[in-house]
Amino acid sequence: MLNTIKFCLLFILISGPGLFGADFTMRVNDKNYLDAQGFSVFLYDSTYHPVFVDQKNAALEMILHDQRIATNGDVRLVPTPEQWDLVATLKRRHADKANNRLTADLAFPSFDFSYTLEVAAEPGGVRVSVNLDKPLPQKLVGRAGFNLEFLPSIYMGKAYLVDGTKAGIFPRTPNDPMVKVLPLPDEPKKAYYLEDWDRAKGYMQPLPFAEGTSITLGVDDALARVKVTSDTTDLMLFDGRDRAQNGWFVLRSLIPSGKTAGAIVWHVRPDVIPNWTRPPMIAHSQVGYAPDFSKVAVLELDPKYKGPKTAKVLRLTENGSYKQVFEGPITPAMPWLRYVYSKFDFTSVREPGLYVIEYADQRTAPFPIAKDVYANIWQDSLDHHLAEQMDHVSVREGYHMWHGASHLDDGRMAPVVGEQFDGWYQDKATDGKYKGGDHIPGMNVGGWYDAGDFDLEEPAQLSVIQSLALAYREFHLKYDELTVNEAAREVEMHRPDGVPDTVEQVKHGALYILAQFHNIGHAIRGTHEPDLRQYTQIGDGASKTDNRIYDPKLGPNEVKGDFSGKPDDRWIFTTNNPFFQWNAIAALAAAADVLKGWDDALAKDCLDTAIKAWNEEKAHPTQYPARLTGSGVLAASQGAVSHPGQRSSGASTTSGMTSAPATPPAGFGPPGVNVGLDWAAALELTITTHGAEPYKSRVRELFPQMIMPQQMDMYGWTAVRALPYLDTSAKEQMREAVKNYMASLDKQLDATPFGVPPSLGTWGGSGAVVNMAIRMYFLHKAFPDLVGPEYTLRAINYILGTHPVSSTSYVAGVGTVSKIKTYSNNRADNSYIPGAVIPGYIIIKPDFPECIDDFGFLWFEDEAVVAESASWVIAGNAADAITKEAK
Repeated sequence: MLNTIKFCLLFILISGPGLFGADFTMRVNDKNYLDAQGFSVFLYDSTYHPVFVDQKNAALEMILHDQRIATNGDVRLVPTPEQWDLVATLKRRHADKANNRLTADLAFPSFDFSYTLEVAAEPGGVRVSVNLDKPLPQKLVGRAGFNLEFLPSIYMGKAYLVDGTKAGIFPRTPNDPMVKVLPLPDEPKKAYYLEDWDRAKGYMQPLPFAEGTSITLGVDDALARVKVTSDTTDLMLFDGRDRAQNGWFVLRSLIPSGKTAGAIVWHVRPDVIPNWTRPPMIAHSQVGYAPDFSKVAVLELDPKYKGPKTAKVLRLTENGSYKQVFEGPITPAMPWLRYVYSKFDFTSVREPGLYVIEYADQRTAPFPIAKDVYANIWQDSLDHHLAEQMDHVSVREGYHMWHGASHLDDGRMAPVVGEQFDGWYQDKATDGKYKGGDHIPGMNVGGWYDAGDFDLEEPAQLSVIQSLALAYREFHLKYDELTVNEAAREVEMHRPDGVPDTVEQVKHGALYILAQFHNIGHAIRGTHEPDLRQYTQIGDGASKTDNRIYDPKLGPNEVKGDFSGKPDDRWIFTTNNPFFQWNAIAALAAAADVLKGWDDALAKDCLDTAIKAWNEEKAHPTQYPARLTGSGVLAASQGAVSHPGQRSSGASTTSGMTSAPATPPAGFGPPGVNVGLDWAAALELTITTHGAEPYKSRVRELFPQMIMPQQMDMYGWTAVRALPYLDTSAKEQMREAVKNYMASLDKQLDATPFGVPPSLGTWGGSGAVVNMAIRMYFLHKAFPDLVGPEYTLRAINYILGTHPVSSTSYVAGVGTVSKIKTYSNNRADNSYIPGAVIPGYIIIKPDFPECIDDFGFLWFEDEAVVAESASWVIAGNAADAITKEAK
């Protein structure tokens, strides 16, 4: 859509005189940011993350023609900082409406360096200044500068001008000369994982590829053209991708020695299109609609946009022409965040065929209306994304080797080093017969890479097992497109082997969990990279280690059989807590049920191990770890895979374990705070043993607590799976609970234009919507008179395109228009793994919804997690089952 507008405007806006300095004035609005029609400036509405630091959504940010073109505007100590480099401490911020000015008081306390960052409106743009409390410390001269980072996907391949005459093109591939930079004198000691990297001895930085007193970016792009002029020191353009593939273009000026007030003064002049209004966005399902069910598109509109009051549906005929088949009204606009929203209901269009929606001058891509539109939407998630994420095996697709057999040297018990990057923490030096640094045998089997990296997050493993087990049993999934040979450590796509893929995937996960119980004695926190260099590696997981077990007696480059002197083996974080332990029992019980008849010996091992662990937990309950902080506690408390941004994926699983609900799941935290810690285990053991004791009695005991209102959104809904094992009064109790729940749920969902849980956290909220699809399917199946099918289908259609910002399907490769640049482990290829479900839009605070289609390096919008793909397998099958009801 935007590309079409760019084309139309280019001739008008670059053939004539530039509009820099056009007569517009920004004002501080009621949301405390500077705003004018077509241009907004935020200042520290978001701060740097306490664990992950630089997320590319903090400090000074600029939105031009409804694109966030720049972020991270603040003083930095290196030209192209990476995620963990030092950032300033925000002390306070202020919005001065009287003078149309934003200010932030900041400091680098370890260097006794404090300053005020000010952004003030002036004709045609803003004046950005850095005002020091006292002159720059000598050790920071030549190192401290003001940086502003510009989004590469907007500017690469576009033109820039320096001082109005010297032209250049933003490179698609970084290739600048690199120089070594030594650490700052008296620089504060870094975390051990940064010291271990090359930074302690100095690190490489690129030289600027452009320099002058004024630089115009995007000269040939009417939507992204902006001119920056410096009154103080020169402007320099750097390419942050020289150091890391997720780097941005950095505009920088060094802070001069001896100056305080006005040490940095920039004038930012965006080339704002007069009377700019954002074009309409037509949000709809990219896979289409079932004939006999609701069909509602949502129009996202600029509040100043004046458009028609009706929309149309056109049928695409076989000769390529379009024939109008329906025209209907759009609803009155509903304001939400930055935009307003209207709905277009075309449910009456039922005839199978190909269609488009047309509103004003916008037309969607074609989509079908057919009875089987949801039949295959989950398959790529199962046999592509989950398959590609399988650890300890090679994965091949035709001629393409996704990765070799990886991490065959797993693993060493993590030493006690304090909190590791990504929030991981080992709280004790020994576990059974192992101590920190020891190799733990038998751990190089099974499991899935968590997301865009290669760690094995325990909650994610348990979630995937339970989700796939539920999908297999509920929908009788016999789908088979993989050959999995665990003994040979080989997986082949598109080669059926006679065993359902869900069964093989459940087995793969169960092998990893069984290895924990057999070799360590309990569930663990997970398996993680030992250093930042491994953690940041993108590509083939088999190349991350030498796949040989570390032997400290060997030299650094010495190899002896399956052993080497290279300490690159992943660390096994053995810390346990009740959440892990009870959900591991549930996962093994579910796996045992699935594996019966396919691998009876392994099924027996799973069930025996689960029962033994149940008995041990009842006799000697696992205690909560002394330390529960960082993303490790978040993973435990939310059932989430602990990964940058992987904080609110909300994917639901079989027996109640969730992949990140809005609040901690029942049973986590100090005893007595929540209820039902062992619910999932009791439920799965009851089902697998066909109602054996003591599991059935425990389910009966917990049932009233699980159907309480505060539990239903999380996993109280799973109580419907217990109904066959309870007396008839239980169903009536749950009926009343569901009736009350639906009344409150409708009020919550009506608060947004899309009728699903909003994405208001630091990680896109698609998981909560998938959770809704699953939850409402099971409630609909149990109580069809109370819960209609529209809830599940609405959630599914949301994921497939009926959401804010764009109508791109959040399932990579699924739908006419889908996300094809994702934060997966192949992101450096600017590609995607089919079936990966991205988190989706977030709110760039305070009010800008964003999910960038053509940039795959923002993990909070684009990172696909395995727990989400497994949940999508349930959700997709649920949608297909619902539509088959009408046959």
